[in-house]
Amino acid sequence: MDRIKPLLIFITLVLSLKSFSQEKLYYFTNADSSLVGVRAVSGKVIIPLQFPMIGYYDLEEPITSAFVEFFYAYPDTTTDPMNPNQAVGRVYDRTGNFIYTPFLYDNGPDYWQEGIRRYVSNGKVGYVDLNNTILTEAKTGFAKMFNYGYAAFYEGAVTKVYEPGGEHWTVSPTDNKGKHYLINRKGEKVHGRKKPTSTKDYYYGELYYPYPFQYTVAEEKILNGLNQFAAISKVDKLLSGDQSQLSPIQFEIIGRPSAYTPYYTIQGYKEQQADDNWVIEATTNGQYFYSRYGERTALSQWIDEQLTKE
Repeated sequence: MDRIKPLLIFITLVLSLKSFSQEKLYYFTNADSSLVGVRAVSGKVIIPLQFPMIGYYDLEEPITSAFVEFFYAYPDTTTDPMNPNQAVGRVYDRTGNFIYTPFLYDNGPDYWQEGIRRYVSNGKVGYVDLNNTILTEAKTGFAKMFNYGYAAFYEGAVTKVYEPGGEHWTVSPTDNKGKHYLINRKGEKVHGRKKPTSTKDYYYGELYYPYPFQYTVAEEKILNGLNQFAAISKVDKLLSGDQSQLSPIQFEIIGRPSAYTPYYTIQGYKEQQADDNWVIEATTNGQYFYSRYGERTALSQWIDEQLTKE
């Protein structure tokens, strides 16, 4: 009995920690709604009120992601304004530990592309995924968004170059000492080849990079299940303005179920470029949904709705 008691205490502790980690979290504000923070459904404050109430925060629904994001934080005045790698907001894990600052893009936090976005640290840039995994350490240079399983990175000194009028700018190296390369979803550098080994290899910069997607038998079945929706090509023609010749859609799985989502995310590509019109979510039991702006509609229903607009 003496040996069993410590074991029972240990099991109880583990279960209580697991329960705490899965406790529902909510954004909350102060009396005048000027600041926002996060607390658990129990009332325990996870992240104190400290961030300006700028941007949209749903105060009624629980936070369902692996991270907690604040869309605005007071500006970082230490980074050279000519550095393209500016930060905005803050991201924490569900226990309140700071993880990273998102890359500033289009006047807000960087978009998620294939479940990956850019982050900034001390004026350097790297990549992080939806599960809070830092894929690459932040480096001096400039990072492009992911596409077709790869992202282009320039490692070296860079600066902003403003166009006439001073509103728009591009990125330019400050010397010829930098280097261009592609990384995969694991954050690894990948070398291109002059000749493809597959018809689905990624063509970039006059080189071919290995087809980046791999599937289990069950995942292949999920992808093949899209064949039942024969009207997809017809709807695509409607969405594309009734063009006479359209590139075929190539569907690939870019996201998988986790503790925070039961869905596979399927991206449609045309000529190896992601098509925002075609993001589909699927369950393991073969349910398919059209996904747009965070809302889901049964794929068959959505297709019917598009066809009635003819």
